[in-house]
Amino acid sequence: MKKNKKLFVSLLCGIAVLLSPLPAKAAEVPYQTYTYDKWGNTTPAPNGYLPTRSIGGAELGCGDFKDASDLFYCEARGELYIVDSGNARIVILDKELKVLDEWTALELAGGGEYTFSNPQGIYVSEDGTAYIAEMGNQEVVVCGRDGRVLQVLGAPQSTLLPDNFNYQPHKVVVDKSGRIYVLSKGVYQGIVYLEPDGTFIKFFGANNVEMTLQRRIRKIWKDILSDKAAATMQAFNPIEYGNLFMGGEGYIYAVAAGSESGAALITRLNPLGIDTLPAMKENGRNTSVYADVAVDANGIMTFLDTTYGNIYQVDENGSLMFAFGGLGNQVGLFKKPVSLVAMEDRLYIMDADKNTITEFELTQFGEMVQTAINLYNDGLYEESIEPWREVTQRNSNYLLAYTGLGKAYYQLGRYEEAMYYYRLANDRSNYSDAFKEASLGRIRDSFHMIVLVIVLLIAAAVSFRIYKKRRKGAPA
Repeated sequence: MKKNKKLFVSLLCGIAVLLSPLPAKAAEVPYQTYTYDKWGNTTPAPNGYLPTRSIGGAELGCGDFKDASDLFYCEARGELYIVDSGNARIVILDKELKVLDEWTALELAGGGEYTFSNPQGIYVSEDGTAYIAEMGNQEVVVCGRDGRVLQVLGAPQSTLLPDNFNYQPHKVVVDKSGRIYVLSKGVYQGIVYLEPDGTFIKFFGANNVEMTLQRRIRKIWKDILSDKAAATMQAFNPIEYGNLFMGGEGYIYAVAAGSESGAALITRLNPLGIDTLPAMKENGRNTSVYADVAVDANGIMTFLDTTYGNIYQVDENGSLMFAFGGLGNQVGLFKKPVSLVAMEDRLYIMDADKNTITEFELTQFGEMVQTAINLYNDGLYEESIEPWREVTQRNSNYLLAYTGLGKAYYQLGRYEEAMYYYRLANDRSNYSDAFKEASLGRIRDSFHMIVLVIVLLIAAAVSFRIYKKRRKGAPA
């Protein structure tokens, strides 16, 4: 009887477990994460991030979003800022996505209110000073954390600006010196670079003119035609930037608004405006539009493709770590992703069509990859080996792990092992460097033997010459 009772209880528990809802992380992920194989083809990979929830303004308690255009995370203050363009407001959340404040208007110093028209972007400094790109009013408004206006920076005036300059600020970042970098819609000359008081300095970091095959053909025709006929042809303009991110070292990361060839989609501009980012592998799509980029303290970059709804995460050298996401209605897929932020081990993506923020959480596999990269970047080369080995055990096709192992062994002076892993990663450039070092090492190790052989050969030659002289001088 007792056995039957225990069996019945166990059966009830089993049924309860089967009928209970699965946790979000155990649910089927609506996308396939991928990386590249040694031939440059996409290959499936374990998930680096999993979608955990999608939340709208109503769930947050601040009313539905409408055509939201920008997210900004102020790490120093632990605050997430949302530019809700359609509702002409700024919503401020804490790290748990709880509403802290809402700016529907700002307080002017002389009394009265500053009313938003069409805010498009925001940057917040460590002390809480906010710089808002107000495209509708054609100005950048600066305010304190209390919502009081400190400055209103209108369209810059300078003889260096073209006569047809139309100021439409839609993204803004600020460096540690207080200088302001503004993206103005339709401006191809580069980023508008301003002094803290709004005085125009110059155009900063202009992108290159993209010369596709079609443009090269048009250029040939333009050279052949008369000046009058050539003037009617479309001008070749540099690629326009679509968004900015201010890195911790003062580097500005900029994504292109579009590219016909898939090149120059993301740049890393140093303080001189020179792109210092190594060339990255193309994603095979020439119609991508990159909406945003976020960079963590270790140089790991995450950027957002609004055309295909994909999220790409790469290391500081531009090597792909994870690509995931896509278009659709499920949690983890998007309709019109416009902005992203990285917040500790989570990513947040704003969808302007769904009017929601989707949260992604780092997986154990993703954590292993990031740990290995961070250890290497901190100079802990030997310590980075074990997490890379764990990654290869989880996925033997994850080439970045073999490159990581090769780099670690190279730094440790173990060049033969570095060559082995570079060969597995099909990393020819690094393999060549390791081969040179290994060859030099073999020469150094054999140097005393080489010297001894040379000395013996010289001694033998000298002895032979003496022997021949003696033979010639000997009586017959």
